[in-house]
Amino acid sequence: MSGDITLAGGAGEYMESATVVSWSAGVGDPVKAGEVVVVVETAKAATEIEAERDGILVEILTPEGSEVGIGAVLGRIADSLPAPVPQAAAQPSVPAPDMPVAPAGPASAAIAGEAGRRISISPLARRLARQAGLDPAGLTGSGPGGRIKSRDVERALREQGPVPAAVTAAPALPVSAIPATTAAPLVLIHGFGANAAAWNMLRPHLDGGRQVLTPELPGHGRAAALSRPSLDDLAEAVLAQIEASGARECDLVGHSLGGAVAAVLSGNLSVRVRSLTLIAPAGLGPEIDGAFLAGFPAARTPESLQPWLERLVGDAATLPRGYAQAVLRERERFGVGAAQAELAQSLFPDGTQALRIAADLERFTGPLKVIWGRGDRIIPQGHQSDLPGHAACHRLAGTGHMPHIEASALVARLVMQNLRGAESN
Repeated sequence: MSGDITLAGGAGEYMESATVVSWSAGVGDPVKAGEVVVVVETAKAATEIEAERDGILVEILTPEGSEVGIGAVLGRIADSLPAPVPQAAAQPSVPAPDMPVAPAGPASAAIAGEAGRRISISPLARRLARQAGLDPAGLTGSGPGGRIKSRDVERALREQGPVPAAVTAAPALPVSAIPATTAAPLVLIHGFGANAAAWNMLRPHLDGGRQVLTPELPGHGRAAALSRPSLDDLAEAVLAQIEASGARECDLVGHSLGGAVAAVLSGNLSVRVRSLTLIAPAGLGPEIDGAFLAGFPAARTPESLQPWLERLVGDAATLPRGYAQAVLRERERFGVGAAQAELAQSLFPDGTQALRIAADLERFTGPLKVIWGRGDRIIPQGHQSDLPGHAACHRLAGTGHMPHIEASALVARLVMQNLRGAESN
């Protein structure tokens, strides 16, 4: 028996979100009904959230600094810790919306500056500034309304020159995310309209012994949606999930929109990225299948969704039986359809890619592989011409926009090659 710790309207009925300030208990700690377990903060006040039952805190789903929406699940209390799940356990072949992934959603948080001036800063940017000893009042924000983003902190650090690395305590981890080894985790970032289960066919082919993280983009799976997010907003949300695992370095694999997110993350300063493997990445050219972007999130029945799913692959027989029904069940369960339609319009206005990652890839000096299906009908494989010279390109015959599903064994082998290249550097 377990119970959720949720952010209720008591944090302010007029508020849409709050920032997690501190946890009073860690994973595995006993708690009693009525004890304060977490403190959240809105723009108006701090609020203490109490445990509703006796038990053990078994999961912390929102690390300190996370921005969460009203009604979000912050953590879970149960009678006992769950038994560990074997790493080699078989994964389902269709999307599994109940896979445990920390919610994301770093929106802006306001703090007081000089003379009471309110400073709008994202939780991740605030944390990075605190770790680097920077005063947010001295930073110039590049986000909407002058909001300070993580890129603004990173730019300020580059301008002031090398600074000593900050030593901070790692946030408490969900039990399911505790690393089995000390190796850098492999982070798999799914694409538009998918969720963490998109990697289920690839994972069995990866070498064992390495922790695998499958964060979810805002508005996908369990992750809370953001209002008209930018690519940087998505990257910050994913980075917050990676940081929640305690990782200080990682290897990134990203598909489609997730590939663009991975490219942006390659330059972050809080978690070192050792290698990049991008599968049909967005952000290398303006062309994209605008009809798919409009039709996929709008489809409401298996019959209307199936043609768009078939457009993703070179051979429709590759799609698992019942895939369309599983996608629709997830949309209904988590209400992500409208959020994904809004995301498509925000990042791909008028059926055009408004993303640019070429400069991010040019700056990345680690091993870089790009994998593309020769039959991709969503993003033209000709966009590879915008890749930097140090990128290794692989064009797979007989595959469409989903090589990690259509040729999972080969893609896994290419991913592991890239990881070994990072380890030899």
